[in-house]
Amino acid sequence: MPVHLPPMPSSSPTPYRFAPAFLMGPLLLALAAGVVALLLYRLGWSGGWHFDDAPNLDGLATVFAQGRINWPAALDFVFAGDAGPLGRPLALVSFLLDGSTWPRSPRAMLYTNSLLHLLNAALLCGLWLAVLRLRGWAQQGASWVAVAAALLWLWQPLLASGVLMPVQRMTVLSSTFMLAGLWLYVLGREQLQLQQHLPQPPQSPLRAWLLMVLGLGAGTTLGVLTKEQAALLPTLAWVLEACLLPAPHFAQARARRWWQGFKAVAFYLPTAAIAGYMLRIVPHAQATYALRDFELAERLWTQALITWQYLRLGLLPRALALGPFHDDYAAQGLGWVTGIAACAWLLALALAWRLRQRTPWPLFALLWWWAAHALESTLIPLELYFEHRNYLAMSGVLLALVAGGAQWAQAQAGRVRLLAGLLAVYAVLLAVVLWQVVALFGQPPVAAQLWAAQHPQSARAAQYWAGIQSQLNDVAGAQATLDAAAQVQHGHAGGLALQGLQLGCVLNAPEADLQQRLTQALHGLAQAQKRFSMMDALGKLKNLHEQGDCNGFITRDRLLAIAQAGLDNPRLSSHRQERSNLHVLMAALYIEARDLGSTMAHLEAALQAMPLLQTMQLAAAVLNSAGLSEQALLLMDEHPPTLPRNPWARQRLQQQWGALAQQLRQAASEQAQSAPVSTPAPAPAPAGADRPASL
Repeated sequence: MPVHLPPMPSSSPTPYRFAPAFLMGPLLLALAAGVVALLLYRLGWSGGWHFDDAPNLDGLATVFAQGRINWPAALDFVFAGDAGPLGRPLALVSFLLDGSTWPRSPRAMLYTNSLLHLLNAALLCGLWLAVLRLRGWAQQGASWVAVAAALLWLWQPLLASGVLMPVQRMTVLSSTFMLAGLWLYVLGREQLQLQQHLPQPPQSPLRAWLLMVLGLGAGTTLGVLTKEQAALLPTLAWVLEACLLPAPHFAQARARRWWQGFKAVAFYLPTAAIAGYMLRIVPHAQATYALRDFELAERLWTQALITWQYLRLGLLPRALALGPFHDDYAAQGLGWVTGIAACAWLLALALAWRLRQRTPWPLFALLWWWAAHALESTLIPLELYFEHRNYLAMSGVLLALVAGGAQWAQAQAGRVRLLAGLLAVYAVLLAVVLWQVVALFGQPPVAAQLWAAQHPQSARAAQYWAGIQSQLNDVAGAQATLDAAAQVQHGHAGGLALQGLQLGCVLNAPEADLQQRLTQALHGLAQAQKRFSMMDALGKLKNLHEQGDCNGFITRDRLLAIAQAGLDNPRLSSHRQERSNLHVLMAALYIEARDLGSTMAHLEAALQAMPLLQTMQLAAAVLNSAGLSEQALLLMDEHPPTLPRNPWARQRLQQQWGALAQQLRQAASEQAQSAPVSTPAPAPAPAGADRPASL
């Protein structure tokens, strides 16, 4: 027997009416879902810091160094961020609210993240309710579906790592602006649609248009200043328009032209701009992907498989499969598995397109899913696998699941109760798995050991577990963890061996053991096939050398040999920042030996790799102390700084660079005045000219 579609969807939206009897059930369910989610996430607030926290949040130590906020330091922290092309200042501002506990405890930040997650669920509920009402659903049915879809999303275990990793507030807060913007847009569209169905429109459509423009414009602008993923907001709005929202019917041709022009500016142009931004990667893919251990084609084939795994873990989550460490995911080229995964996506799209006249939900779910993944799971050379990339992508899938189920249930008596029972069981399943995941995050020692066991090929998981063991004063256990990881992770063996060498010093290991570890580190660095930073471990070894620890085993020559091994491996030194850091460290070691020539050779190599202010300040200090301020000025001319796109950071860098040049000019003048009269100072050489051999 053919299934008849329910009469719920229609092209004529129903005006809002206050019906407390109808809304009481959904409202109570929404409040209960929020309370349960907050209680569950509370278990994770005792968690720890993770690998991306320190690079982005270290500046908070300066901001709150005196126990109160240092506003100049706070402005630098907010406006000089480099996590993304735009600096993400709004995300960094939010960390000023609870950043005074850095680096003692992330509890306050995780509490704020959890509240933002609840806020996003409320915004999502409002968005879905507005979409369903615009489709003509009755208020009661739309309320239940919107609340159920938001509840399943709120309790989604796949999203827990995004909430319980402090720095991922960037994703959560950016999504807040996106959801608010989409909600405003749909509310404006609803007002526009209502006026078309009223015999005498009560007001001008200007308010509706303002809401739509404000939603898209402000949501996108505020969102991208938090995280660049918000640039997808117009594309997501386009998906809503194409799949779910009824097309407006304008009586006047001029109004129809305005609508077509609006869609071109609001949807087509932003989407085309994003596509153009990503497609420009293709001609330069070899250079762009040089820092990764996979190529563009491998990334695309692998993402075809990973996105299916995201979807599977979102719909049928397993606690042990979830967590922060997925750097062990291996890239794959075209093969049976990846080929089948890609074909499955195409087949799903073709089937959803075929069914679009009967039900729009499969096509909406697919287009929303891929629109939300467009930036982070396609051409841009990011790491392969991160769970927080599904934060908004899962919301559309869950709405399609619930709304499609409601449409199916309305077609025959008795199905509504069956659907309600199935959704209740499914929600309980999600809550149980979420409880397991957040409870694990809240117990760092247990979580670290389990994650390391689940991901033996993950260098980050091994380092995290070793770090926890060190905090628990189990240095020998930490060393054993790193040694075991080095045995199976050949790509990171050199870096892990360096960390093992450092712990050997802490344990006062015999010289033979230290020598063996040093040999393993040098061999591992020479053979490394994956890029990683060796600066943290090398910096700690340098500190041991300066303090005279490790029974004098960590000598200057050995540190130089380690750094040179990193420079000799193109996989490690191809990253400009890493190459610059290695040269600066070697220069510092030669400063200790009072070898001016070698010091300046490495500082110039560092400046050639990356002309950083800090490197130039060190070079200027070295030359100035040798009475060569003129040469320092020439060096500044030869290596002008690369100005960041961030206006605040650019202005600060220009000011500091100019201040350094002024100091050097003053020092050069003083040196010229103090020089013996009988020996005139040589004329300054032009930029690029040969300098004295002492350099």
